[in-house]
Amino acid sequence: MELKILTTSGVITWNCIIEAWCCFIEEEFCISFESLSTTVNRRGFELLSPFLVPYFTNKRVDEVTEELLFKYMPEALSDPKKRNAVKLAKKMGMDVRYYDVYEHHGVRGIIFFTEDELIVGEDRYETDEDGNRHLVKTKNPGKVKIPAGTIVINTNKINRDYSSFHIYHECIHNVFHYLFFRLQQMGSNDPRRMKTKDIVVDQTDEVKDEMYFIEKQANRGAYGLMMPVTDTKDRIYAEKGKIERKERTERTENGGHKHLGEIYESVGKALSTALHLPHFHIRARMIQLGFIEAKGALNYVERKLIRPFAFNIDSWRQSEHTYVIDRGSVIGICRNNADLRTIMENGNYVYAEGHVVRNKPKFVKKEENKYVLTDFAITHIDDCCLRFVRQYKQENIGQFVFGKMYYDAEYVKQTLFYLSDIMNREQLDELDAKIDYVENFPRTFVKAFDMIMKQNGESREGVAYRLHMSDNTLREWLYNPEGRIKLDFIVTITLMWKIPEWISRLLIDRAMIRVSEYDRRHQALEYVRTVLWDQGVEEANRFLKSRGQDMLAVYEDDYTPKKTR
Repeated sequence: MELKILTTSGVITWNCIIEAWCCFIEEEFCISFESLSTTVNRRGFELLSPFLVPYFTNKRVDEVTEELLFKYMPEALSDPKKRNAVKLAKKMGMDVRYYDVYEHHGVRGIIFFTEDELIVGEDRYETDEDGNRHLVKTKNPGKVKIPAGTIVINTNKINRDYSSFHIYHECIHNVFHYLFFRLQQMGSNDPRRMKTKDIVVDQTDEVKDEMYFIEKQANRGAYGLMMPVTDTKDRIYAEKGKIERKERTERTENGGHKHLGEIYESVGKALSTALHLPHFHIRARMIQLGFIEAKGALNYVERKLIRPFAFNIDSWRQSEHTYVIDRGSVIGICRNNADLRTIMENGNYVYAEGHVVRNKPKFVKKEENKYVLTDFAITHIDDCCLRFVRQYKQENIGQFVFGKMYYDAEYVKQTLFYLSDIMNREQLDELDAKIDYVENFPRTFVKAFDMIMKQNGESREGVAYRLHMSDNTLREWLYNPEGRIKLDFIVTITLMWKIPEWISRLLIDRAMIRVSEYDRRHQALEYVRTVLWDQGVEEANRFLKSRGQDMLAVYEDDYTPKKTR
């Protein structure tokens, strides 16, 4: 604020910062002013959003959950047998109760910050022996009083024996999000009376609904309490090392693990046994902690475990991408997507083992009247199977549900655009053309840049103009990439020419750029490169701005390059 101080010498203006302490005492909001200063001392404090939600990275969530365990249950940090969600909640000052929550199928757990009433009674769907689904619902529900500081698990939705994750989830809400709930004046905890709305959530959008971020933090935090980051990483590395050592000494011609998908499936199963946790929790945590190859392991389709598989990690870094899909979803998408319907109906692609795969003997074969993937396909999923994009819709507090999937047509279209010359010249299919493209990709950055530039029908002069630099400057950069070319440049030309991530990765290699997972700028640009590559510079800049990052250099958006074959 600005203070104007009247003195005998006149008015003195002082720009200062007020430090205040805010809290709730007996339901009343209180604020006390501590000091006036010229700087902000943030040491020991977390930055909050305007809605009082902590600005936590995933890494910070993992750190904070370990700090919570160290404070309340230190023995659980390294001993899985000591991890108990109910005991942790009670040590944090909360009680856990189990009720059939009436008329709200979506809610799994609720935390009561204040005393309130809850409507209870049976209200769930059950499936009979013939597979028919019917509603079981109490005609005259009851009402119970819930004390403040109580976690309620909805037993209409969750079996109390499998409620640990949801208790952990509510523990995180209690620590991270109390101020948000008080700010919203959510005096009622009956979910039927909560004001909610349906939103489509896409990581490329600037999401305004704080509940999305709150639920993401609570889910990540629940995994952090269930599987602490340090102990879990140590166990993953130990199991993986054990497998690799054994294979170095005992591998036979037909034995051992054939690819990383199989290795992480074995690691995941070992962790599942040691930690007494289901496969889906283990798989999710391995991926969270950076073991991207685990996406090819422990996949269930229609309640059956499918074969583990391998892929190029650049093709599947983002959570909304997937190569795994059930048959019913494929049928549903075909109804609304003419492109997918056409290639499925004409037999170019078929459904096999949880994937939509190109129908060629190299990738798929028939066994007992059903299609199965070949050994080659199972180790090259991204080269022969369609990639889909998931979108999630917020159904209600505490739950994000599967919304829809759609065929990633632009990705396939642009891949074919860059491979078309080879396919036509050498008479190759897409996979062989891609292998040829990678093997013969120019070894210098300038030659690689020129090749892609010519494919897009452009000249260096035109590119320099669009990038707001002189011809000589561009030439100097191209011939001295190690000293001049940065990740921003690669991302910018990726957006200009809609370069799929497997090609832009080759450009990064030729420019001798090292992408750091600890550099926030690098990670934001990697998201643009791998996810927003076909969305244009305006969308990329909007994303970067939402992450507190500087924008990319702007080029002429209304200039559309002439594409030639």
